[in-house]
Amino acid sequence: MKLRMSLRFLSGMALSALALSSSIAPAAAPGDDDPIVVTGQRITRAEAHQMARAYTRAVFAPTEADQNARWADPICVGAIGLRPEIATPLIDRIEATAREVGARVAEGECSPNIMLAFLQDSDATFAKLQTNRPDLLQTTKNEERRKLARPGWPVRWFYGQVAEGLGGRGVGQNGPGLAGSPGALFDLPVLNDGSLSRMNSPAQISIKGVTVLVDVPRIAGVPFDALADYLAFGILSRTKLDADPQSASIMALFVAPEGNRPTGLSDFDRAMLKALYRIPINRSAAVHRNQIASEMIKDIAAAQ
Repeated sequence: MKLRMSLRFLSGMALSALALSSSIAPAAAPGDDDPIVVTGQRITRAEAHQMARAYTRAVFAPTEADQNARWADPICVGAIGLRPEIATPLIDRIEATAREVGARVAEGECSPNIMLAFLQDSDATFAKLQTNRPDLLQTTKNEERRKLARPGWPVRWFYGQVAEGLGGRGVGQNGPGLAGSPGALFDLPVLNDGSLSRMNSPAQISIKGVTVLVDVPRIAGVPFDALADYLAFGILSRTKLDADPQSASIMALFVAPEGNRPTGLSDFDRAMLKALYRIPINRSAAVHRNQIASEMIKDIAAAQ
C-alpha cells in the first residue's frame, strides 16, 4: 500500500501572514494541457482522458440492464489443479489487489464464490460444461458463449450476477445468494434483466460468482505476478476476454510480443478498478464510464 504523507498545518501566525500578503497568487487549477505520465507516456490530461474513455469501452464486457457490474459481497477465492504452495500465493495476490482497489475480501474460512480451475485441456472442459452444466452459463449471453467456445483461450472466465438493491441488499426472486455451501458457486443466479437504465437506479447489477478456466500448457512462461494480476482484473470487473484497450494494460498479457508483455497491472488498470469500486454503481453505463475515466486521470495525476 502507498503511504500518504500527512499535511503539516501552518500556525495561526503563518496563516495570517499569508492572508495579508498580496505577492502570493493562488495556485492555478490543472488544465487539460497540463502533462501527466501514464505508464511511461508523457501526455496532456485531455489526451489521457480520451485514452481512458477508449480504455473503458474496450475493457468492460457488454452491460446488463445498462449497468457495469462489480462485487457487493466479499470475495472468496478457491483453486483446483494447483499445489498448495503455488495456489496460496496466487490467491493472496488476487485478494491483496481486491483490498487495494476497494473490493471486500472474506476473512478466515469461507465458501468460494470464485473458482480458479487449472486444466490441461480447457477447451474440452468448457465443451463438457456447456453440455453437462448449462446452469453455470445461465447469466452469459449467447454472443459471449460463442466467444467462450472458441478453442485456444489461455484463460476463460464467466460470471454469475444478479439485480439487487444498492449495496447488495434484497436479492431478487431470480437471484438466490451463493452462501449456501462451498459448492454454491455452481448454482449461479439468474439475472432479472429488467429496465434499470435511469441515471440513478434504485438497484445495481452485482457479480455473485466467477468461474475461471486456466489452460496450463498455454500459460507456460507467463510470469507468476502478471498471471495473478490478469486473473484479478478479470475477477473484479466484468471484462471482455478479447479486450484490446490500445494502451498499456494487463489485458495485453497474451497478445503482446513475448519481450513486451506487461509484468503487472498498469496505471490505467489499477486506476480503473479503484474508480469502479469508489463511485456509485447505480448509474447508466455511459455516465458511469465517463465518471470512471475522469476518476482514473485524477488518481494517476495525484500519484505523481
